[in-house]
Amino acid sequence: MTLDDAIADFALASDVAPFAAMRWALDNWREAAPRFLTMLRAYADGRDTSDTTADAMFFIVHLCGDRGEKRAFPTLCRLMRHEERFIGALGDEAAVSTFKGVLIKCFDGDTGPLLAAIEDENTDSITRGEALLALAWLARDGQWPESQMKTYLRHLYREMKPRSEDFIWYNLVVVAAILGYTEFESDSRKLMDHGLVPEEWLTAAEFPDLLASGDPVGKDGLLSEDVVPFENAMESLEDWPWDGDEALEDDTDEPAPAPFINPLRHVGRNDPCPCGSGKKFKNCCLAAA
Repeated sequence: MTLDDAIADFALASDVAPFAAMRWALDNWREAAPRFLTMLRAYADGRDTSDTTADAMFFIVHLCGDRGEKRAFPTLCRLMRHEERFIGALGDEAAVSTFKGVLIKCFDGDTGPLLAAIEDENTDSITRGEALLALAWLARDGQWPESQMKTYLRHLYREMKPRSEDFIWYNLVVVAAILGYTEFESDSRKLMDHGLVPEEWLTAAEFPDLLASGDPVGKDGLLSEDVVPFENAMESLEDWPWDGDEALEDDTDEPAPAPFINPLRHVGRNDPCPCGSGKKFKNCCLAAA
């Protein structure tokens, strides 16, 4: 296999991960990484959005996460700020499940690009929230001073936009709570009282449970939100919900499950999502609410 062969296999993959190409890339990372990084930069900057490059990005991003490729970090942060290209490369599933782990694993020591994505009002609000969760791990892991994290959260409470209902406010409340930062409890309640965090996402009755999940010294709170560094691309993508899997399910005689129409606020954040995806509510329809 050659590098061109591997990229071609990435681009053609549809119903199963191209494990042979992924294994080759991981085993020949010194050869593969420069080309992958060039493709990633060109795609993130909009200079190459060809089908081949766009289709290969899913695997290139996850392989960078597997290898902890620090040279990819600023480009990954730029990619987040272009939602069409970001989702075009990763899809909705990876954008809220594996990508924050990739950011954590690839962190190069400079939070600047990550902070810029979090504060960019034009970046999708769910994507901003995932970036904020990644930043929370970096602070608790000692890769960014926790004192700076608290100062930064104070800045977000005061200055972040939009000053209206938005999913990023929900994630801000979650991050402060799971890190055990009790000094932000009053500010979080104000956001909820003023409607920036609607009851569909978090009710006043649920807020104490969220606070109780916080861990002021360890990572239990982060783990409760599935915030962890990305590890093994081969294992992580082995059971991925490929489009081909959905097509096979559509060919069966079983009728599709009826859409869930009850008020979402009655579903706990860590309950199975009522849409039937098998994911936790917070990682599925809550993010789309």
